[in-house]
Amino acid sequence: MQKKLSFHLALICLLVVPAADARSAEPGYSPNVTTWEEIRVPPADENPERVVWDYASDYSKLYWRVYLDHGQPRAALGEGPDEVRQSSDRPPFEPKADEFVGANRFALVNDGWLVGFNHGEFGAALYWFSRDGRRHYLISNDHVVTFFTRPDGIYAIEGMAHMGASCGSLIRVVRATKKGRWQAERFVRLPFAPDTIALQRNGNMIIALSDSLVSVTPDGHVTTLIADAPWWTLSPATSVILPDDSKLYLGMTQYVGEVDLTTNKLRMLVPSKEFLNKLPDDDERRLRTLYTHGMSHGGLPADFCERMEERAKARSLKQH
Repeated sequence: MQKKLSFHLALICLLVVPAADARSAEPGYSPNVTTWEEIRVPPADENPERVVWDYASDYSKLYWRVYLDHGQPRAALGEGPDEVRQSSDRPPFEPKADEFVGANRFALVNDGWLVGFNHGEFGAALYWFSRDGRRHYLISNDHVVTFFTRPDGIYAIEGMAHMGASCGSLIRVVRATKKGRWQAERFVRLPFAPDTIALQRNGNMIIALSDSLVSVTPDGHVTTLIADAPWWTLSPATSVILPDDSKLYLGMTQYVGEVDLTTNKLRMLVPSKEFLNKLPDDDERRLRTLYTHGMSHGGLPADFCERMEERAKARSLKQH
């Protein structure tokens, strides 16, 4: 769901990638990512090397989850972005609402649960459920990626990247009164769809987007830290910041990304080169021949996300 359509079509038409179970054959590794090896990312402009790097990384069978252990960065193999995003808090019932089933985002609140159904291009919605699950109502049609809390309340990053489009926001979920209904209000529009968020001690929010890395201040000012990030098909889903705010770590397909937050320099890490996915030689040669001038991500009208938001609001009003 987070892949670009043109990328998918090219993969289907060009590659025959072995379906071997890499998880069962992987060598041992240290979870201490500070000992891992950096892999250079080829520059993107007019470069077939970057295309090969993108394809090989995207087709890796390995997915990394990052975490802190006594303040130190660590990584472990996970099942994929949706699985590692799952909250430890889950309601004691299986949420179902209207046509939505298979909820995968949850936040416990004082009067029940906030529940996000996020099925990408197949639909999404944010609902409130009572504690016993017997009552519910629609809050919005946001694609909630994950909930998080700040001193002033409950927030979420939401959005979706699909078919060349990447739209997202940082929203706040609030109630006007203690007995009122929950509502979602946009705190700030993001340049692209968000994947994961980590908070600094000063309240800044560091958000990995589908195509970049940004910092959002507590009052909503957005600063781009890394433009044209190389993880647009790798779906980073976990992120942690060191206690001294010096570095950010991102868990994703194939790699752990390390960002020096003082210089905004990115390093892509693996335990060793043994963990790198390699394309069959014939497919690699074909890619180099076809993409001698690199690959374009394409483009959409500048107001595309605004138009999509207006349509979502109209749908929400009808459902209410």
